[in-house]
Amino acid sequence: MTSPTPTSIPTSTSTSSELSDEAVLAALRETLADVLEDDLLEHVDLDSLGRGTHLLSLPLDSITLVDLMTRLEDRYAAAISEEQAFAFQVVGDLMDHIAAHSTAARSGR
Repeated sequence: MTSPTPTSIPTSTSTSSELSDEAVLAALRETLADVLEDDLLEHVDLDSLGRGTHLLSLPLDSITLVDLMTRLEDRYAAAISEEQAFAFQVVGDLMDHIAAHSTAARSGR
């Protein structure tokens, strides 16, 4: 009876974090497409967006950044303060924050 417990715990943890990354990246791409004006969006390759993408490389002003973070907060129920939003350096920082603070990201939503 103790054998199934150790096997299922590591498997669900690793699968969950992998799904979280993909889910958050997909949500970030979708949300960027929603918040960016068309003329700015045409300069962004959403398909190449990844963990190492610098947030400053995206055409986000402070209002658009806050809008982006608010939408991600709502989607994942993960609080992101304005201070945190402006402190994230790369997309991976944002993804890690959401994965650590959101039950929705852990459940693969």
